Amino acid sequence: MASASPPSIVVVGSGLAGFGVLRELRKLSPDAKLTLVTLEDGHFYSKPALSTALAKGKTAETLITSNAEKMAGQLKLDARTGREAEAIDRAGKALLTTGGPVPYDALVLATGALPVRPPIEGDAAHRAIAVNQLDHYARLRTEMPDGARVLIMGSGLVGTEFANDLISTGYRPVVVDMLPLPLAQLVPPAVGEKVRDALSAQGVEWHLGRRITAINYKGDVPGYVATLDDGTLIEADLVLSAVGLRPNVALAEEAGLDIGSGIGGGIKVNEFGQTSDPHIFAIGDCAEYQHGLSAYVTPIMAAARGIAPSALGTPTAIRFPPLSVQVKTTLLPINLLPPPRALQGEWRTVEDDAQGSKHVFVGSDGIVRGYVLTQDKCEQRMEMDAKVGESA
Repeated sequence: MASASPPSIVVVGSGLAGFGVLRELRKLSPDAKLTLVTLEDGHFYSKPALSTALAKGKTAETLITSNAEKMAGQLKLDARTGREAEAIDRAGKALLTTGGPVPYDALVLATGALPVRPPIEGDAAHRAIAVNQLDHYARLRTEMPDGARVLIMGSGLVGTEFANDLISTGYRPVVVDMLPLPLAQLVPPAVGEKVRDALSAQGVEWHLGRRITAINYKGDVPGYVATLDDGTLIEADLVLSAVGLRPNVALAEEAGLDIGSGIGGGIKVNEFGQTSDPHIFAIGDCAEYQHGLSAYVTPIMAAARGIAPSALGTPTAIRFPPLSVQVKTTLLPINLLPPPRALQGEWRTVEDDAQGSKHVFVGSDGIVRGYVLTQDKCEQRMEMDAKVGESA
């Protein structure tokens, strides 16, 4: 009796999620046929490093840790770079691409997320740069003159990290956000105030509680003029958009896979990372796990360790560790574990002194569901990870 042929696994996307699951697949199956389909060049780099690359003197080229040829060789991949995944033939179990159909036994979607484009008027609104991949960062470096005044739309995680990175490298960031404080959806107001003040002390200009209504070219000279909703005009050499990301679900949605409800819903997956089609998996920023979206490094690697054996035929539940995050603001170091977005509860300050502060989010059930640590208190991260889920 002839032995079964090695499984054919196709992965769409060459970010951390795509390469993460490919690494796990290759560890488990030396013989599996692994195919990578990506519209990008297929180089491996750290996407979280994009918001701190300026201070480290990195160019787009030096951010690459392994080029596409090296990754293909190490993982024994059939790398289809520069190819767009156009559709999924679920009945025929084939991914349709601009390079032709690619058959699969299991398909893994690691399509990531797309920058949110808020409705803004003006003849230069389209010029705002959202740095979400390597070529975006290359454009930022090319278009940003030395000492540039940079308008940042958004004071969430990415916007605040970029403000920190820019002010630390001789640029002049101006941050605009509708919310009253930076990191407002992640930290208690007391921490948002400290972040604002620490970056202000170094020269960051804030326009909080304000919205950009238009971005126009200056006219005869290079640069832009942004108009805020209170009529304030802000001149800048470059505009950086950091107003958020939405899961890239177009390929999955067109194939009829279940998508989370509401704006920003991801590709719904079960505890094994399977979509509503058991032969198709989703991982990373595009996936909506049972607890919701998890757009950080730790959950991506955890998901890869569960999805790889499941795609190879051994169902393995994804086990997520505490999903704490290190905020890369060197001017005010922060570690945090945000509570679930819809959870009812309150922030409580546990410690606040010259060494930093510690805050916990206590749910209405009296259970600790999140925390924020600043400065030297960040050393308590592992201890706090262990305490989440305990009674306050």
